[in-house]
Amino acid sequence: MSAVAGKVFLIMRQIAWRRAASGRYGSAGFTLIELLVTIAVLAVLVAVALPNMRDFVVSNRLSSNVNGFVGLVNLARSEAIVRNQDVIICPKRAGAIGCQSGSDWQTFELQAFVDVNGDGDRDAADVPLKILAAVDSGTGQAAFESSGGSVIFGSAGFARTARSFKIYAPSTDANYKARFGRTVCISKAGRVRVTAYTATSCPDF
Repeated sequence: MSAVAGKVFLIMRQIAWRRAASGRYGSAGFTLIELLVTIAVLAVLVAVALPNMRDFVVSNRLSSNVNGFVGLVNLARSEAIVRNQDVIICPKRAGAIGCQSGSDWQTFELQAFVDVNGDGDRDAADVPLKILAAVDSGTGQAAFESSGGSVIFGSAGFARTARSFKIYAPSTDANYKARFGRTVCISKAGRVRVTAYTATSCPDF
C-alpha cells in the first residue's frame, strides 16, 4: 500500500506544480475537481494493489508452512541417526502428548519426538524434540493433508513408509490451489523434496 500512497502523493504534487506555474498562488488548497480526480485515481490504484497484496500474503504464509515442515523432517531424520533410535513426526493430540490419527493435519500442532520405548506413539518415556504451531488453527485459510499416518525415521535415517503431504490455500478455484500449493514428498530413503501441488505421486528418490 505504500507504493499506492507514493503514487497519490506524486499526483497531488504535480497538481500543485501546475497551479504554481499558472500563477494561482492566491487560492488555498485544491479545487473540487482536482480532489475528485485524485480520489478516482486512488480508487483505481487500490483496486489493482489489493489482489496483489492478498496473493503476496498467501504465498508467504504457505512458503513459511512448507519450509517449517521440511525443517522438522530434516531435524527428525538427523536426530534418528545421531541417537540411533526411531524418531516420529505426527500431529499432537489436543490437550495431550500422543499422536492424533487422521489425514487432516492443519489444525494440530506437529511434533517430532524420540520413540524411546518403540510403541509408535508419544508418552512420558519419550523425548520431545520440537513442536510446530498448527498450520491453521481453524480459520480455513490453509490446509495440510497427509497421505497416511505418522512419519517414522529409523536409526539409519530411512523412513518406514514413503509419505506425501499437500499444503495449500483452500479454494474452489483449482488453478488458485495449484498456484500457491505445494506437495512435500518423503521417500523411503529418508530424503525430502518439495514439488508442485498438482503432483499425483512422489517418485522414489
